[in-house]
Amino acid sequence: ASLGETRAVSPLIRKLRAEGFNVLLTHQSPAGLAEGARLFANDRGVTQAFVPLDLFWAVRIFLRRFQPVALIVMEIEIWPAMLIETTRRGIPIAMANGNLLEESIGNGRGLRRHILKLYLLFSHICTRSQSYCDRYIRIGVDPSRVSVVGEMKYDQLIDPAHLRMAKTLRANFVLGERILMIASSVKAEESLLLPMVERLIAQDSGLRVLWAPRSPQRFQAVANELRSKGIAVSLRSSLGREMDAPIPQTRVLVADSTGEMNAFYPVADLVFVGASLVDHGGHNIMEPLMLGRPVVMGPSTYGIDFAAEPAGQAGAFESLQDEFALEKRILELLADPVALAKMSAASVAFAMNKTGAAEKTFLVLHSLLSPMTEGHSE
Repeated sequence: ASLGETRAVSPLIRKLRAEGFNVLLTHQSPAGLAEGARLFANDRGVTQAFVPLDLFWAVRIFLRRFQPVALIVMEIEIWPAMLIETTRRGIPIAMANGNLLEESIGNGRGLRRHILKLYLLFSHICTRSQSYCDRYIRIGVDPSRVSVVGEMKYDQLIDPAHLRMAKTLRANFVLGERILMIASSVKAEESLLLPMVERLIAQDSGLRVLWAPRSPQRFQAVANELRSKGIAVSLRSSLGREMDAPIPQTRVLVADSTGEMNAFYPVADLVFVGASLVDHGGHNIMEPLMLGRPVVMGPSTYGIDFAAEPAGQAGAFESLQDEFALEKRILELLADPVALAKMSAASVAFAMNKTGAAEKTFLVLHSLLSPMTEGHSE
């Protein structure tokens, strides 16, 4: 599980732990491992490890060591050796938060055809919406093995410490300032965002920008590029552990940390979510919506359309055709507190109506597990 997937699966893990199941949470990235350690620091029933290389002999050793009673795969992680060896041992495999995109299916030929066949190994797939369900069925998954349960990210617990940090950070900005957050930007679109931010702060002397690049490798790069344009920049790392140090006179605060997004979203009046000004499909909008933040994006939202389309209909979200339309809309919204308040209220109402996916997923998983599994790893 990546950092985002670790957060997304956390409410399901808590439900499994409440029923007495031990959980083995595997990761590929240090960020995911660190987030799991933070979320389950006081729970000895949650063990963490890096996932083995997807080699048949390595997976066999892994399975012999941990003896799992079930394998739960998050979203779209398809590792052939892991799935095949798990199936050979008669261990049920379930998918949580299933995320099969149309782009992943393609023409269904060649190597992709063989990869798609791996979905037939799943005992059950829990997915987000009917359109996702239809895709699994189209590639051959038995309809009785697919359930539409919704999106588990809406069930995440927000760490109270993050909310306290957000309150402190907001208070440290000058009263009356408008704050735009750029969340999860990717390198390919930052060449569009940098001049846009330069124009925005030139037009609005009361605007501050909180910028959280997607990749840690981009933290310093973004800060350096902003400074090269003569923009005053500060780093989140300069504000202390609790983000309670005074903020220098700055126009852009670069969030050079991981695992703290929920401490940043509440600070913003408006959130732009990245991977959307280029053809990447967009990143997670569920967390800012949960925290009552209005969200805007560029035109590429195919990766999160299951959330973006209904959120747009609810008045909590807008997708703009390019960076120029985006810039214009940002200026309009930040100048209109009534419109922002309306979008914020719509965000809260929308997210509240989307909870419950973790409970539905748990019920599906529970039906796959033997009553004698308590005390094993999962």
